[in-house]
Amino acid sequence: MIGDRQLTPEEAAYADEASRKIRALVPPDLPERMDRNEILYPKDYLRAMAKHHYLGVQVPATFNGGGLTILHDALVNEMAGHWGSATLACSRSFTSHGGFILWKYGSDYLHDHYLRPTLAGEKFVCQALTEPGTGSDAAAIETTAERRGQTYVLNGQKRFIDGAQSVDFIIVAAKVRRGGREAMAMFCVDTDRPGYVIKEVQSDWMGFRGLGSAWIAFENLEIPATNLIGEESQGWKILMEELALERVVATRAQLGQAHRALSIAANYAEHRRTFGKRLRDHQHIAFKVAELATRLDAAYLLNTRAARLLQEGRGKEARLEVAMAKLAGVEAAWEVVDESLQILGGIGYTKKYPVERILRDVRASRLTAGSTEMMRLIIQQVAFDRLRDPDFRGELVGRELEGSPVQGPRRETTR
Repeated sequence: MIGDRQLTPEEAAYADEASRKIRALVPPDLPERMDRNEILYPKDYLRAMAKHHYLGVQVPATFNGGGLTILHDALVNEMAGHWGSATLACSRSFTSHGGFILWKYGSDYLHDHYLRPTLAGEKFVCQALTEPGTGSDAAAIETTAERRGQTYVLNGQKRFIDGAQSVDFIIVAAKVRRGGREAMAMFCVDTDRPGYVIKEVQSDWMGFRGLGSAWIAFENLEIPATNLIGEESQGWKILMEELALERVVATRAQLGQAHRALSIAANYAEHRRTFGKRLRDHQHIAFKVAELATRLDAAYLLNTRAARLLQEGRGKEARLEVAMAKLAGVEAAWEVVDESLQILGGIGYTKKYPVERILRDVRASRLTAGSTEMMRLIIQQVAFDRLRDPDFRGELVGRELEGSPVQGPRRETTR
């Protein structure tokens, strides 16, 4: 079996059980109906997931969560991607990172009014960070939340917000004063409040259809001060924790999709005959499957490592590992699915197999929750720090005839 061999027996059994249950929960035509935008938010599916405690898996059971770990949450998302689609996994994963920060930083009021009903499948949530003028540079957002007595007044715009036209509330990042990341705070915003405006529903994506993203505006929208998540000064910290969790859990769904595409391609190669023999008996096809399986497994292991580090509360020091897991995961998923379609040939470019849809869905993951370029930026920053050798003799760079830069400074010896 291609997959993560580093799971404990309990984790592997949980993944197997989730695979069986989620396969039964996802009607065969649901991914295709969502791909045709016949459904713009899968509420019935989320309600069914809630009955099995597959929403907010890492949130304690007293809050209607699963009471397990971040890795268990990621495993559920993997199966949602494998048997469903990227959008089914995405709608579920909002309850992972959103549920986590509401549980960790939310007040009793937020727990009762938002978290518990969300994890019970009674309310639906998405998140709003990206703006028309701000994407990867999260600290540059311009949406404001002005405190006026016992309320905040929100003004600004958000774009590419998945499910914003369908959910009950949104977790919103906004500035409470002028400044950068130190001025950011996080809020729960009900979508039925006056001043919540849908400017445009964006459902004509290349892939990743069935949630319906929206361009939204907050026009003097008032929310109670009790809807602040944590404290005003914690906004950036909360956002970074949420994004780290999203990068791990959401990427696991892409690996699940890639796993399915590769499985279809490998089985196709077992039965398709060309030039008098099976496709798999052609060395270039066999070696291609070997390379893809290896890359997919490496991505699984990086993802598991990152999930375990986050579970240990080491998110800040695990920036490198989370970024590696996200980068390697989505890039591996893209290559695996693309090459799986290549193995199928012309039939793979049709809707006879789901690989063409998976290809379109996976492409979005290289942009969302931090682009691959942003992940490389994070990785190089941390990597240079961790690889720095104080004994490296930089003064000899370009003057290597005078000595070896890698031998370190000469030390006096005694006899």
